[in-house]
Amino acid sequence: MSEYKTKGGEALHCPVCGTTVPESASVCPKCGWEFSGIEANMSSRILAAQLALLEYDEDKCQAIETFPIPNSKADLLEFVTALKPRIKNLDSPLADAYMVKYQELIEKIKVSFPKDEQLKTFADEFDGLYASIQQKKKDADRKDWLREHTRSLVIAACVVIALLVCGGVLIAFRDTAANNSNRCVAAVTKAVDKDNLKSARNYVVGYKKDKDDVIEGYVTLLSKYLDEGMWEDAKSLVEFYGQGNYTQPLNHGLYNYLLSIGDYDQAEGYINVESKPTDAEYYGYIEECVKLMCAAGLISPAHEFIAKKALHFAANRSGYYSKARVEERLNKIIAAYK
Repeated sequence: MSEYKTKGGEALHCPVCGTTVPESASVCPKCGWEFSGIEANMSSRILAAQLALLEYDEDKCQAIETFPIPNSKADLLEFVTALKPRIKNLDSPLADAYMVKYQELIEKIKVSFPKDEQLKTFADEFDGLYASIQQKKKDADRKDWLREHTRSLVIAACVVIALLVCGGVLIAFRDTAANNSNRCVAAVTKAVDKDNLKSARNYVVGYKKDKDDVIEGYVTLLSKYLDEGMWEDAKSLVEFYGQGNYTQPLNHGLYNYLLSIGDYDQAEGYINVESKPTDAEYYGYIEECVKLMCAAGLISPAHEFIAKKALHFAANRSGYYSKARVEERLNKIIAAYK
């Protein structure tokens, strides 16, 4: 008989075949696996009880990541079985913290029980499971990015189509004629399509009313500048628009462009142009840069980047965004790529 046993009244999964089994059962109804060692398997329940007492996700993440790894085979098997479905739930704000703990469990299994067949199954499948989860995250992030940055271009295209259907004529006009927002946006789009970027810029810069009325024109021209690698022109366009009303579509365009070309330091200036970045925003920026570096094989530069940027966080404070905790989480990300 094995060393594993659950107790209580909730349903768990059999660690051998995955069948849902009531905790009161002593034998899996599908594969016949027997459960024993009732008192050992308490880690997941203790953690669940601790989380139930916490209100904020940041505190829950910290509790998960600092929870001690059990030593017995029975408790390890129960704990790793309980955590596995939680790391797959990408919609949960606790998913990353559960992944950190799951990785620690796998390392414990590899060191303490390298030949145990029941535990070895979890260790053997981990690399593939981790890669699959990371790919799903990247796909979701990519969809969100595309959804965010194509919206303005779609709006501009709809304006052009609407003007054509209505029989409107797209007339090129100079400074004194730049008073109609729809005509301005249409003229910018036409000039960009013809690679006449100087004229396109004159249209948006010469618009005399509220700049927000022609934001689609700014986005269209900015996207063209970035596609052509015309960084200085893109930057000056955003700076001109930012005189009194700096909006997020333009800011995010520059931020993501700088990340895409590996200019991580300059991207820092576009995390949040309207105010000082929060700890969460700044950490998100560092984490995104570190992942991009690791994906490109720049492990040493990633370590140096963490050491430099972590100075943003206070060393004499505790909690999720203390300097020590931030460095610990980021270094674990790097370790996962090695």
